Amino acid sequence: MNAFTVEILSDTTARIAGTDEEIVATDGKPIHTRIYEYSQARAVKAGGPVEVAVQRSGHSTQITVAPDGTASRSAPTGPIEPVVPTVSATPEPYEDAVPEPVSVTVESIGHSARRAPDEGRPRGPATGTPRRAVSALVAPEVTPGAGEPARLGMRGRLNAVLGLSLAPKRNSAEMRLRASEATIISQIPDFSVVTVANCKGGVGKTPFAVALAQTLATVRGGSTVACADLAEIGGSLADRVGVPPAEGRDVVGLLASHTDAAAAIRPSALSRYMTRQPSGEDIVAGRRGAESGLSYDDAAKLADILAQHRDILVADTGNNPLAGSWQWAISAANVLVVPVPLRFDAASSGERLLQHLAANDSDILRRTVVVITDGPGDAPIVEHDAVEAFCEYAVPVLRMPFEPLFASGERIVPARLRPATTTSLTVIAATVVELMTAAR
Repeated sequence: MNAFTVEILSDTTARIAGTDEEIVATDGKPIHTRIYEYSQARAVKAGGPVEVAVQRSGHSTQITVAPDGTASRSAPTGPIEPVVPTVSATPEPYEDAVPEPVSVTVESIGHSARRAPDEGRPRGPATGTPRRAVSALVAPEVTPGAGEPARLGMRGRLNAVLGLSLAPKRNSAEMRLRASEATIISQIPDFSVVTVANCKGGVGKTPFAVALAQTLATVRGGSTVACADLAEIGGSLADRVGVPPAEGRDVVGLLASHTDAAAAIRPSALSRYMTRQPSGEDIVAGRRGAESGLSYDDAAKLADILAQHRDILVADTGNNPLAGSWQWAISAANVLVVPVPLRFDAASSGERLLQHLAANDSDILRRTVVVITDGPGDAPIVEHDAVEAFCEYAVPVLRMPFEPLFASGERIVPARLRPATTTSLTVIAATVVELMTAAR
């Protein structure tokens, strides 16, 4: 196997052992990135993997780089050329230049005489000079996650292979993702209701509600989020979560067991009617075939119970805007999320919902976000007109990529979601938290 040794001389320069060839970091790239690119080029030229020993300050790391760019740690399979430490020439003695003394005089209050500052008088700004606020002396804020090594992209791969601690670039996608995570874990004013609604059926409300609750719970921590089926006669929430609820673990059972909403309920009693999911969120399923639909008061009572032990309720609604539970979910929402696939019927239904809120001068319109979701049967021609229509209501419009689990009707498991879906859900969840914070 082709093998060579690279000695890192500085943050921007490395030398190929036994030669005069140097690798120089340019365009702001770290020196390890340039070494990786150089190694891949040699692998392509050699027609097979190359073994590289990267040495710096007496430490050595062996990696194998294939022509396709795959890199992995390895033990050396052959002799590695020794690196002779480079001895730099002794620098010339540096003589400090002593500046000529400068006499500065200031005007003292109440005195006409001028005094030089070196006459025993404390040195400092001239009297009357505007002083900076004390806050200007406080240490600057630290960007959330800026000190953690990169996990994604080229820098993330180098960190994994070489054991480095390269930080992500300031404006990289990873830093934007970390900023979103910092927003999600920020303090919210009080118990908040996030309603997912669109009167058109089949637009992905339930899988979106499940995934949003998972994202919030994953970042904020377990036992902070509940997701409830508020469809009038029970929807498909129980069919889409990772851990399905057992018989009797539903909203009807919870309401029947707790007749006095004002009374405190113990966590152990509450847990009998909820189903914990792997991400830490709890779901309250709807009961299908119940004698009567979920009313306005039922939904309000459920929220009062959950508010005793949870921070956020994600409400998955049905398709009937006349149902009492649907009307409560809209009126009580601190944030409204409207999923809209790129289909004419779904976009039109979403626009009618916003139009209804605007006509009734609803305050919730200021805390509404539209999420455009990609899926099978999409008509790209819809997107331009739909976004333009939604923007007329001054609501933010976000985009979510196609997710096979959503479209197939399978159970939503975080580990099976595509990375692009997880990233977009994190950004959406951060927007939701920002809106619920602004609402208070």
